[in-house]
Amino acid sequence: MAHTNFVCQVFHPDSQATSQLFSSLMQKLAANGHDIHVYCGYPNDPALRVGCVKYDNHAGFRITRCGWKLSGKKSLWARALVYFSFLTEVLLRLLFAPRGRLNFGVTNPPFVAWILWLVRKLKGAPYIFMLLDVHPEGIIADGLLKANGVPARIWRALNLHAYRSARQLVILGRDMHAVLTQQYDIDSSRITYIPHWSAVEVPAPLTIDQSKFSPLWGLDGKFVVQYSGNMGLWHDMDTFVRAAALLKSEHNILFIFIGGGMREGPAKALAAELGADNIAWKPFVTLDDLAHSLSACHVALLSLKNHLKGVAVPCKFYGILASGRAVLALVPSDSEIDITIREHQCGEVIEPGDASGLAEAIRRLRDDSMRVRQLSANAFAAYEGHYTLDKAEQAFDRLLSSAAQLTCRHAPD
Repeated sequence: MAHTNFVCQVFHPDSQATSQLFSSLMQKLAANGHDIHVYCGYPNDPALRVGCVKYDNHAGFRITRCGWKLSGKKSLWARALVYFSFLTEVLLRLLFAPRGRLNFGVTNPPFVAWILWLVRKLKGAPYIFMLLDVHPEGIIADGLLKANGVPARIWRALNLHAYRSARQLVILGRDMHAVLTQQYDIDSSRITYIPHWSAVEVPAPLTIDQSKFSPLWGLDGKFVVQYSGNMGLWHDMDTFVRAAALLKSEHNILFIFIGGGMREGPAKALAAELGADNIAWKPFVTLDDLAHSLSACHVALLSLKNHLKGVAVPCKFYGILASGRAVLALVPSDSEIDITIREHQCGEVIEPGDASGLAEAIRRLRDDSMRVRQLSANAFAAYEGHYTLDKAEQAFDRLLSSAAQLTCRHAPD
């Protein structure tokens, strides 16, 4: 049995994708014999904090919630306080946790690796670290931090110590491998690739007519193009809107944008400016309704800006595959998404920022229903063969069990 402390700020019952994905993974690992103790924060949404206690048991494992109960997205200061209080308490709890346990953390927040490194230095506890995003590289790429500035140099220096001290580094995307080996000189043998999975899985894809949202949203007779998820800094909502504007005279093509985030407001303003009235804006749906909302389309949209190759992998991609939908991706060449789409022939890749190329691809698929069906079938087959929760659990089981055998020497006599 592997005895593992898992560190991730967002966790059940938080509604964020990272919470949903790792809550299901920990439940699966616990059901298969792993002794899991989760150290997480409180949900950001005050409504979800109701009933959340500091010490909890959920689905066969223990939860200790750390840090202050604040809404961390209200301001940078609030987020900094949430991070600081969470990381400080996690550090203290791991220092006084029983020996003989493996620590496993993810980049939520990005500084978890530093805490695990400190615990190893002070206590000798080994750890595995998973990079969901690579920072500060992503922030530097967005122009929010100077590459040669003092904060970036300190950040990278701390990462260097933390990454090199980890027993194993786990990456979501194969394009992250070059960043770790070139930027941090990590040996390839200490890097493990485990792709994401989906928060919802169905035995067979729902057709658009079977989606409960099809009649509610008036989708009958429409070729529906959908974006679902966070509309954040790294998502190219402007190009999606510009493509919709180029297709506004095509009355049987409808865009549905589901979700929200910092780019939603500017995207709506651009749509109004361009007269893109063929976009329906919908709020986030609950996890229970996610399978139906993801199925309420013919093709799904995905984006990642060119400068972000190797530092991020949009996890919504795996929900698209699990729903059996063709993918139209505005992503860099040789990024993880590009590699996967080409491997499994489950969609088309368009150059990021190319609104006319995206519009033309949508027209092409609208007029070729057989190709849409084939791409969609390939997407679901790819998910079933490579990206299910069971596949992820098996990979993490092997990783944690192998590390646990080496961790036994840290157990008390």
